[in-house]
Amino acid sequence: MDIQHKCIDITRNCTNINRESLAINRKRIAEEHRKHRIFNAKQRQIGLDVDALNYQVHEHLLARSKETEREKHFAEEAKRQSDLAELLEQQKKEEIIAKNKKIEEYWKSEQRPEYRREFDLYDPNQKKKEHPPRISDNDFCPISGVQKLEGEDLDAKNRLKKQKNQVRDILLQQMQEKRMSNFKKDKEKHDWETMMLEQDCYAFQLAKEQAEKNKSVRTKFITENKNIALEKRDSVMRDKIADDIEKKNDILFNIHSEFLSEDPSVARSNLGPNRVVPDRWKGMSKKQLEEFHEGRKQQMMERQRRKEHENYEKAQWDEQLIQQENLSLLLEEEQKNREVERKKKLDSMNQQIAREQKCEQEYLENVVYKNYVSKEYFDQFNTSSR
Repeated sequence: MDIQHKCIDITRNCTNINRESLAINRKRIAEEHRKHRIFNAKQRQIGLDVDALNYQVHEHLLARSKETEREKHFAEEAKRQSDLAELLEQQKKEEIIAKNKKIEEYWKSEQRPEYRREFDLYDPNQKKKEHPPRISDNDFCPISGVQKLEGEDLDAKNRLKKQKNQVRDILLQQMQEKRMSNFKKDKEKHDWETMMLEQDCYAFQLAKEQAEKNKSVRTKFITENKNIALEKRDSVMRDKIADDIEKKNDILFNIHSEFLSEDPSVARSNLGPNRVVPDRWKGMSKKQLEEFHEGRKQQMMERQRRKEHENYEKAQWDEQLIQQENLSLLLEEEQKNREVERKKKLDSMNQQIAREQKCEQEYLENVVYKNYVSKEYFDQFNTSSR
């Protein structure tokens, strides 16, 4: 046991030593930080927060790198969009060239100049294709012979035949083109009707699925409502049974308890002789009622006496106020009379002073300031050249 206690003491001492060493090390680090702050001339004199500035520089560089990277992404996206636009434009140009080439091939194969109805009017090789005159009559006319007489038309039948054949060919071609256009229109109409029929079938299928879904939802709601109704009916039945049991217990309690009894001692309370139990109290007795009425009469008489006393004090106070008001009116009237007397005395005094000043002014003007200026007074001025 002694060895165990010694081991425990040694462990505690080691723990205390470690704690003290950690505390000393922490204080030493704090002192080093404090010296670094104090003996740093730049930070001490100017007051700069180097860590904050470095953090701001780092944030600025990070923001610049992010901005550069974002601009690089924007440039790459713009280049990609530009290449895509050029590719689309090139494809469009190639499609236009191919379309024009097909049109030119169609012109060369199907719309040649010699196929036109009026080609015989501007055919450059017309003279080369013409036969000598009267070739249709199967007679040979020399050069020096008569070539054609006025009014002759030996090739009228052949020309009319060719014109009819040409008109027939044109009509056949127009009929073929019209038939092809009608076929295309019928095909487009058929495709449109097929597409509309497919859409109608799809819409009908969707409506059918929606109706089935709504039907399942309604069935689910009906089942849930039935379950809720059954639960509500069961809860109402349980509440009704519980209410009936409670009412029955209440009736039995009222029958077998002292609640309906006429014993006044049932309403006595344990809190004092003047306290009663409200749910058992049957009312006051005749004696208690007489005492109650007597006490109420005394209270009414006391209240009447207090009211009369208050009215008397109020009348005394009103009379005092009237006397004070009359006295104040008399004092005010006396003050006004004295003010009028003082004003009269002051007016008479001012009039006396005004008369004295007037007499003095008349004396100064008529007696004192009556001397005239002589000629010698004016001769003393301007006696030199200056």
